[in-house]
Amino acid sequence: MAEIEKRKVVPIPRWHFLLRQAGFWMLAVISVMTGGLSMATAVYVFIDHDFIEDHGYISRFFIERPFIGDFFASIPYLWLTALALFTLVAYFGFRHTNKGYRYPTTRVIAGSVFASMLLCAALNTVDIGGYIHRYLIENVHIYNNLIYANEHRWSHSEKGFLGGKVIEISKSRSRISIRDFKKGIWQVDISKAYIRPGTLIAEGKYLKITGLKTGERVFQAYGIQGWEKKYHRRPLLLPQKKIIRSTPVP
Repeated sequence: MAEIEKRKVVPIPRWHFLLRQAGFWMLAVISVMTGGLSMATAVYVFIDHDFIEDHGYISRFFIERPFIGDFFASIPYLWLTALALFTLVAYFGFRHTNKGYRYPTTRVIAGSVFASMLLCAALNTVDIGGYIHRYLIENVHIYNNLIYANEHRWSHSEKGFLGGKVIEISKSRSRISIRDFKKGIWQVDISKAYIRPGTLIAEGKYLKITGLKTGERVFQAYGIQGWEKKYHRRPLLLPQKKIIRSTPVP
């Protein structure tokens, strides 16, 4: 008692401890949620690559880069690193809760990753990962330099690959305007293009177009397909420079 009076020690209010515990729990929960977002975006970026499904369309890329090299370049290291960091933060937050010290490190980290996986599965049912990736690829310039995404594959107009968002359709529906992923506006002639079954050409839709660059921001389309994949087996239709048939735009 003499020592307490000498140092003028006073009890710490209980609400200080409660607030501290709440802060660590909130840190853990937020980290798991952001980890789930990172994982959802990583899954989308990797699955979105054409070698997952459209082997025929992307085989021309493998002439310049072997499949193994392309595969490893396509791994979303940025998002996996973010997931690892958020998992560590979640671990730190949980271990500082009132009973967090009782659990082994491996179990805490595994639980955090598992929770992020469950959240990732839920988020990808509504394509949250796709929205995050598309927003960053179109609005954050440095993001393009940190990740190798499918948008990079379809930004080689000189090689016959053009991707982007439809911003205008001509009245005759034989020409569309495309904004690519570098904000460039292209005039694309689709009058002789083969349109892959199930592809909707409408303003706001993203398309993958194979063809020939015929001028400054002018492109002749040979084949058109939607950007979104349908994950089931479907017939492979390769675009040909010699037009097989012409399909009217719906």
